[in-house]
This record gives sequence, C-alpha cells and structure tokens, in this order.
Amino acid sequence: MEEYAVDVLPGQVLQWVREDARRKPPRLWVRASKHFEADAEDAARSGEDDVSLVTATGTLEISPQRGRRGWTLQVSAIGTAELRPSAEGEDAEDAEDLTIDAFESQFLVPEHGEVEITVLAENPESWRRFQRWLGRRRLRSPGPVTRRAHRARARTGSVRA
Repeated sequence: MEEYAVDVLPGQVLQWVREDARRKPPRLWVRASKHFEADAEDAARSGEDDVSLVTATGTLEISPQRGRRGWTLQVSAIGTAELRPSAEGEDAEDAEDLTIDAFESQFLVPEHGEVEITVLAENPESWRRFQRWLGRRRLRSPGPVTRRAHRARARTGSVRA
C-alpha cells in the first residue's frame, strides 16, 4: 500500500460522510475509532510507577462499499496526553469504535491536536480512482472551502465545511 497526502479539510470529509449516510444504501464504508497509547518511559521519568502517560488517537476510515476499490481515506487525529492509573492486564492500545459525531467532538476541535489526512492506495490505479472520486465530491460542494475559511470557522467553534 502506498500512502498519499490529501489536501482536504476534516470538515469536508465529515460532510461527505454525512451526505452518504443519508443515501439508501450508502456507498461508503465508514469506521471511526479511538485507541490509547501508553508511554511508560515518560511516566517512569516522572517518578510515578502507578501511572502511565496515555495519548488518545482517533481514526476515521472511509472507502467505497463495493469491493473497497483499493483505497481508504484516513483522517488521523492525535488528541491530548494525560496521566492515567496503570491497570494490570489492561491493554491501553485496544481500539474503541466511535460515532461520527463523537469522533468530531473528541478529535476535531480547535486547538486540540494534530490532524493528518491521507489516502492508502493499493496501486497507482487505486490512487487514480480515489482522485476521480475526490474530483466528483469537489464539483458538488456548495463552494470552495479554503484553509483561511476553515481557520475562521475553527475560531468560532464551527469546523464543519
């Protein structure tokens, strides 16, 4: 799989997912999840044996329903780190499924963390199929959403495209 950076905004991706969810049947396969990663070294440096520094990471994955077509659009958002009590036998890296609204409220908030949008494509043809899919989405958008407009919405609390 090859990974490609994509210049779209998280709000645009959420808009496409929500529009598709209203279709019967939906054309997209969508999964939002959250997982936690513990950094034992940071906790050890702090001198605390019974706590771990844990970072939440959210991932939104989107691909075509039929045969998946060889590409997956991923929105990855790194949340804030926090100290949590260490629990014996608890795997901090287990994934937890989220709704689209929960993903947005937990990971796509202004000043919250880092967001990266990429496409995983099986081969160059899959990448071209994704580009055609993206082109159709951009043609149907009610107007261009620039990074400046996105930052303005982020300051006001609305990150939807």
